Amino acid sequence: MTELQSQALKSDFKKLRVLLIILTLIEISYLIVAFTNVKLWIKIDFDYKINWVILGLNLIVSGIFIWYNWTKMPIEKKNKSNNTFLILFLGTIGMWLWIPNKRELKKLIEK
Repeated sequence: MTELQSQALKSDFKKLRVLLIILTLIEISYLIVAFTNVKLWIKIDFDYKINWVILGLNLIVSGIFIWYNWTKMPIEKKNKSNNTFLILFLGTIGMWLWIPNKRELKKLIEK
């Protein structure tokens, strides 16, 4: 892998990590409101349909992760399939498990 490709891979993973952090914060804040302030939760859930907005965001982010997995990741097809199932069935937790840490990213770049 060339230096330019490795820098692009690192940059892409930073962007994906930021996107996942934003999604996680939105979901955690929704759960906190749901468990601590029932009146507010009912208002935002039934009046503004925020649960559908969060579901839509989750599906969009999952789609981005799956697209990136299949088009940009320098891994075997079997691993791509496993990663897709991880993202689909575990949702946000699966996306956190999918993102490589520094050591795994270094191995991907060395391939």
